[in-house]
Amino acid sequence: MQTKQNLSLTPIERKIVEIIESQEGRPIPSGIIFSKGDFKNRKAFYSALDFLVKNKEIEKLVTGKYILSYKNGVVLFDQACQGKVFINSKGDAFFKKGNDEKSSFYINKKNLLNAMDGDIVKVAPMDRESTYDDLKDAVVLEIVERNRDFFVGTYSSELSGDKKETKIIPDDLKINFKIVVDDESQLVHGSKALFQISRIKNNVIYCSLSKIIGHVNDVGTDIISIVYDNGIEPEFSEEVKKEVEKIDFNFSPEEDKRRKDLSNLNFVTIDPVTSKDMDDAIYVEKKSDGYKLYVAIADVSYYVKLKSKLWNSAVERGTSVYLVNQVIPMLPHKLSNNICSLNPLEKRYAMVCEMDVNKEGKYDAIDVYPGIIVSKKKFAYENINDYFKDGSKLENVDDNLYKMIDQAKELNEFLDKRHKKEGYIDFEIPEPNIILDENEKIKSIEVKKTGEAQKMIENFMVAANEAVTLKFNQLNKSLGFVYRVHNSPEEIRIEAFKTEAKKLGFRYDDSLKKWNPDTVSKWLITNKDFKHKELINMLLLRTMAKAKYDCDNIGHFGLSLKNYTHFTSPIRRLADVVVHHLYRAFVFDKDRYSDDDKNYLLDNLNYFNEKANETERRAVTTERDVNSMKFAEYMQGKIGQEFDGFATYIVNFGVFVQLKNTIEGCIKPMNFKDDFYVFNPEDFTFVGKKNKKVITLGQKMRIKVVGSYPETRKIDFEMVKFLD
Repeated sequence: MQTKQNLSLTPIERKIVEIIESQEGRPIPSGIIFSKGDFKNRKAFYSALDFLVKNKEIEKLVTGKYILSYKNGVVLFDQACQGKVFINSKGDAFFKKGNDEKSSFYINKKNLLNAMDGDIVKVAPMDRESTYDDLKDAVVLEIVERNRDFFVGTYSSELSGDKKETKIIPDDLKINFKIVVDDESQLVHGSKALFQISRIKNNVIYCSLSKIIGHVNDVGTDIISIVYDNGIEPEFSEEVKKEVEKIDFNFSPEEDKRRKDLSNLNFVTIDPVTSKDMDDAIYVEKKSDGYKLYVAIADVSYYVKLKSKLWNSAVERGTSVYLVNQVIPMLPHKLSNNICSLNPLEKRYAMVCEMDVNKEGKYDAIDVYPGIIVSKKKFAYENINDYFKDGSKLENVDDNLYKMIDQAKELNEFLDKRHKKEGYIDFEIPEPNIILDENEKIKSIEVKKTGEAQKMIENFMVAANEAVTLKFNQLNKSLGFVYRVHNSPEEIRIEAFKTEAKKLGFRYDDSLKKWNPDTVSKWLITNKDFKHKELINMLLLRTMAKAKYDCDNIGHFGLSLKNYTHFTSPIRRLADVVVHHLYRAFVFDKDRYSDDDKNYLLDNLNYFNEKANETERRAVTTERDVNSMKFAEYMQGKIGQEFDGFATYIVNFGVFVQLKNTIEGCIKPMNFKDDFYVFNPEDFTFVGKKNKKVITLGQKMRIKVVGSYPETRKIDFEMVKFLD
């Protein structure tokens, strides 16, 4: 950023402003300003500093550091528009219009009009020099809709002299307001509580106590506080609980007659060893010209009726949330872990997708119908992986089950060939497996292991999701549907990827302006022995658009499929339940749905998609927040220890380094001890001032843990040495 020179300033004052300006918004201590400017007279320097603060040329922060003061320009009211604000750690914000992924404006904290992170606001740009690159600066004119009505905070009550001082410290560090509670009588020092916002005025939040979550020292309070702060209610309402108690879980002879009885087939479930809710079971038969694949899915829609309290609750929840110590389910346990779960050796109602799959991995025939199954065995991924790998014996398994599993493996190989041929993108991104002790402290962090069993079940579920979409479109060409779509990457993201890939030595077709579905998969095959494979996968994932639910079928780029939905996880996803209801209402249960019900489904498809997308984002954020907090807690016990990692992200305030166990921390410029490194915004690297060493993505290094802060979910590293 370049400011217009104030000619009324003295040379010493102008030099101070230039030094602060060169920090590009990063606060700088007075001592560093003094040394950078090589000032001779310390008294004159501090006198000039005070003058600049008093005249609002610069601003002194509560930390004692200095930044340039922000000056407004002329507001262009005729260019006002509506969108969402996203506040950063400094309290400033970026504004995005509608569904735009890129920011449209920068908003200084002084111009936020009490807006909070995620609020929908009306803004107008200003006629002034841009603060951030090509983004115009803007001012908030009106708060259209608040993003949150509640927040979680910690109550602090401490003596200061002979006076008690109380305050609420919000968990969300983006809430930069003073907080006033109407009644503090139930709160004690260290109480974690959920507060309801009454109003916000003049940078003050006026609120009331909604719920005491626990005490900061209580086991589990840290995790459940994050859940509440992200707007997730972990408990079901009394109304929903009462409705569930009234559901008849007995199997009716009349209903049995309406279903295809598959209870004689050798269905099995294959899931993580800890799974308690089993959505899907599979059965495979080998035919002369291919295979018959049955994917049986928990029949949630039979029990969760449209417009019921249970249905409305599922719409609001949208998805189950998987945390390190618990699952917050979309449906009450009486359904999710009991009657809807495909438990072994128990009769269950299911929605079945039956497919005849040829040796090209394509469908010769598809049928979707309500069925009855009895799962013959609950397998864990680990057991099937061991069997596939070295023939390890499976306990209590007869020859028929062995035969079925062998045929399933054969079918998976054909599906795999088809996917590779068509350009299915198989990202290999390591995921953490966090293991807690009895006090919910982290014992260890491992990388989740995946094998052929996981890939096989994933391929079977993808097949069912594709087949269900094809069948519905064939039967009801004019009706709306819920698609799981994934757009191709934007050209600007492709170019950014190519810039970083080129630095790493990754080979790609530079002539391509737009990626086709098989572009990425071909690159990955060409670079199969690439030494930065993990990083390239991360970069590719960042380049991709985000998958979402939509009524407009644009296809799924990442899976290289033109027709795709989510049908296979109705216990934990709203979209799948909606798809099941669409099949019931318009395919095989038409007589049980009134015209009003059918219209309700079709008229609200966009709304259901929006809720599914919104709650999916919320769940992902919550899961990441919990993991980040637990990572920081774990690394508090590793202060001073050294680990190997590689640079995954570079920004102006430091280099992010990921360790082998997926934990990530930041090396700030001051924590590179071998030289003073300067950020280069042109190619997002750090360059050593003396040694000219360039730190870029993929740089391997040994680091030391120097700080870890669960409350902010941040970890600080210090560079020990470069490893290549």
